[in-house]
Amino acid sequence: MRWLLPTLLSMTALGVLGVTSGLALRTLAWQDLILWTGVGYACVVTVLLATGQTAVRVVPNTPWAMLTAALAIGALITLYLALSAGEASKVVPVSAAYPAITLVLAAIILSEAVSPLRWAGAALVICGVVLITAAR
Repeated sequence: MRWLLPTLLSMTALGVLGVTSGLALRTLAWQDLILWTGVGYACVVTVLLATGQTAVRVVPNTPWAMLTAALAIGALITLYLALSAGEASKVVPVSAAYPAITLVLAAIILSEAVSPLRWAGAALVICGVVLITAAR
């Protein structure tokens, strides 16, 4: 269960991210948020490199890491675009339905076993998103 605390912290941070992004986008463009996000990442990378916790290296799975980085950047840009055009209380719940996509892809690509209960959970996530976005 070592995964639970970091997961809860991530969930909380992502929930707060929707609100803080909405506040920032009241006077800034999405490009400004990407700039400040990049500054934050640069600070983290500097600390990791300086403390020897990482190094620039190319190994067989490096292209997957590069694709992951591109997907994270693209996801953040599209989230900021969506928050610029819609309400955070609708945009964030819809974007939070990604576990259903992960479940399907993990089953297909990673050959992870998916129980009927997990499929039911994914269906509940999707139903929850529909309810949240349909409610006024």
